[in-house]
Amino acid sequence: MNKAQSWERTGILDTPREYSSSPCSMHEVDPSYLGYWSRAEVVAFLKSLLEQERIGTKAFADIGYAANLRVADLTLESELDQGSICILLESEIAKKGAVVPARRKRPIHERRVRFTLEQAVASAISNQADLLQTIEGAIRNIFDSELNSLLVMMIHLHRKQIAQLEIPRA
Repeated sequence: MNKAQSWERTGILDTPREYSSSPCSMHEVDPSYLGYWSRAEVVAFLKSLLEQERIGTKAFADIGYAANLRVADLTLESELDQGSICILLESEIAKKGAVVPARRKRPIHERRVRFTLEQAVASAISNQADLLQTIEGAIRNIFDSELNSLLVMMIHLHRKQIAQLEIPRA
């Protein structure tokens, strides 16, 4: 054995390494691998949220039926906002490759329950608070920046709607 060979150092750069995955393919990894909700869990959440948002739309419609025309006009904007959220959620569900759940249709012979204005407002506030809690709890479990920014926008909208509902109506 040659003395020069025995003293020869092998540097860290000289050692061949194999990596388990390329950073380029991280977008293909299921988020559950990183501790977030899987794609299937996100789709299930979006479908559930869509149903809650549809209930919110109905809650604002109930306010419109129970209120005078001035108050009904004020709630129309919130009802339209709820409808646009439903459309955005349907789009997100479709982007994930899932089937958008159909809207449940009320039977023709079913009568609409008439609420007092106070009951309708209380129902809408409760619905909005439930939506806020649901969305805030979900954000930390979703590994999708575009969806998270949509959910943050929805949080701001629901907080605004709650503030508008809590204003005393004359």
